[in-house]
Amino acid sequence: GNVVDKTTSDTVLWINGTYAVLTKLNSWDYTEFGGMKANSMNKEIMQNTLNEWWGITDRDSADEMITWLLDEGGHRVGFGEDMRYLEDNGMKDVPEDQREQFIFDNFEMEEEQAKMYAALYTLYLEKGEDAILGWDYCRAMNLLGDYYIAGYYSKEEALDKSLDIGKEIQTEFDSWDSMMDSYLAGYEYWAEESSDERRSVYEEIKAAEDSPYNLDWNLELEKTW
Repeated sequence: GNVVDKTTSDTVLWINGTYAVLTKLNSWDYTEFGGMKANSMNKEIMQNTLNEWWGITDRDSADEMITWLLDEGGHRVGFGEDMRYLEDNGMKDVPEDQREQFIFDNFEMEEEQAKMYAALYTLYLEKGEDAILGWDYCRAMNLLGDYYIAGYYSKEEALDKSLDIGKEIQTEFDSWDSMMDSYLAGYEYWAEESSDERRSVYEEIKAAEDSPYNLDWNLELEKTW
């Protein structure tokens, strides 16, 4: 609705913006840190979700996943390896408009997938492994909210860490759109399917009155908790 909870500061709303698309896809609330109320029912739901999707079961495994995503290269490592594999198998000599056909002819991929990989390779040439940095960093931000709901981190711990990563994300991208482009490229690489649905959810949120995307990308993030 139009009533914005005043306990959600601009900084917290900005943080929530880094993963609001997934929050909305889950039918949760992107104006609330973690997407939902922190209570015993949601705690149990989130613990189960983290275990099922991430193999995260406690504080230690929660910490390890953040370290993997941010400091150990996350999904960027596999992405780089796959792109170099294409390159080593002749891709670098193929003109851009023929890449899709080349992949389709030489690798076991469906047409849709070949098209996606051709686009990802073009991105890789421009930005290297960091082409999908937005995917790893937004996933880390999302997990921190989840950790709070699951009871693995206190609210303050989760927000403190989110603040640090948020400032880092601001230096890596120059707008919500550029962050989202990188996030969606990473989604396509990870899910091996089109990101059209997520992009349309992003556009939908952009049009909402309570949208985090109304906030200035370069908002000075500050500790408000």
